[in-house]
Amino acid sequence: MSFSRKKIWLLLLTGLVSEAVGFVLIKKGLVQVPVFTTSSMTSFTFLYSIVKNPQVLLGTAFEALHFGVLMELLSVSDVSYIIPLTSIGYILTPISALLFLSEGIPPVRWAGIFFVCAGVMLVSFSDRQHRKKPDLVT
Repeated sequence: MSFSRKKIWLLLLTGLVSEAVGFVLIKKGLVQVPVFTTSSMTSFTFLYSIVKNPQVLLGTAFEALHFGVLMELLSVSDVSYIIPLTSIGYILTPISALLFLSEGIPPVRWAGIFFVCAGVMLVSFSDRQHRKKPDLVT
């Protein structure tokens, strides 16, 4: 099965948005769970409170969707192309945390995010260069 670049990017965006939403929901759910202690592990109270939290469950479903999309992408394109592109999640997730969790993001972290963006652009450009080369089959 062959996917166009447009389909790959659409799937990638779907997967990365689901990853960011999943992380935000899991975080929101986990702040409602009692703090982990050694005694809570033996009574499974801690684990039970996580498993019954609707936000954690919904967030986990979004993470499963992300994983399914990633498997589909890996089945139709090069690992060396897809995996670096998933680093766009390093941009979407902090922005989601800023907007929905009111997390502060220091300038040094934004600089790191900028470098991730630059790397993603280079990987994307390298894929275009790779596709332009004609096959030398004799």
